[in-house]
Amino acid sequence: MDIDTNALERDLGFRLLGETFYLQALDQLSVNGLDEPSLVPDWTRKHVALHVLYNAEGFLRLLEWAKTGEENPMYPSREWRDQQIADGVAHTSGADTITLAHEVADDLTAELDSMSAGDWGAQVVSGRGADILAAEIPWLRAREVWMHSLDLGIGMTARDFPAEVVDRLLDDVDTAWGARDEPVHYRVRLTDRDDRSERVIRHGTEGTTPAEPIEVTGEAAEVLSYLTGRGWPASVSGDTDKGGAGSTTPQDLPAPPNWL
Repeated sequence: MDIDTNALERDLGFRLLGETFYLQALDQLSVNGLDEPSLVPDWTRKHVALHVLYNAEGFLRLLEWAKTGEENPMYPSREWRDQQIADGVAHTSGADTITLAHEVADDLTAELDSMSAGDWGAQVVSGRGADILAAEIPWLRAREVWMHSLDLGIGMTARDFPAEVVDRLLDDVDTAWGARDEPVHYRVRLTDRDDRSERVIRHGTEGTTPAEPIEVTGEAAEVLSYLTGRGWPASVSGDTDKGGAGSTTPQDLPAPPNWL
């Protein structure tokens, strides 16, 4: 299968930039700070860090699959993955967690750099059980590190992301909800995107989709943060010019369904 090499190079760049952004966030934490709560319910920052680390290892297995043709799943099962994280939290020190995060990021960069043109067209299976091309791995990893940098809860927001990454992630939210017929209905107005200023996100089987849309107004990065369950940046959470319709504020909006 022909691969769009320009899109691939773009995604490889997003992955590398996101990896750097995530590691910079992780490095700001003290060893003891990893034991503090993250933005993910019931997870500490160490849970998040190990999840991101094991995600990279999973993608390394998929890259090996693409190169050799020998099936090498990202994870044996979702249950196995969850247990791996739990075991890692119990038995991996904070210092080792940070060190390993850097090492696996370097390993992933080396493997991605070693992929041939033919390797990128190989079909593998994602951690969610979907058939994907190896060429999709750079963006999937980019998405992982950009979003989980927020979950460490050290003050980064989606407003720190490049605009193109924000737009791509907004498209992913829409696509993910549509793929599983999530009953959602939003009318989104982006105040900083002239070419994408308004969009309707509406999915669900007949009879399940809300008749009236939830009105959402704000900068693209702020809306992305809300739709992915990370809340609104604290600096705008009480701004009546953003969030819902009328005099409501961003914090008055109902929680969106899970994205992934």
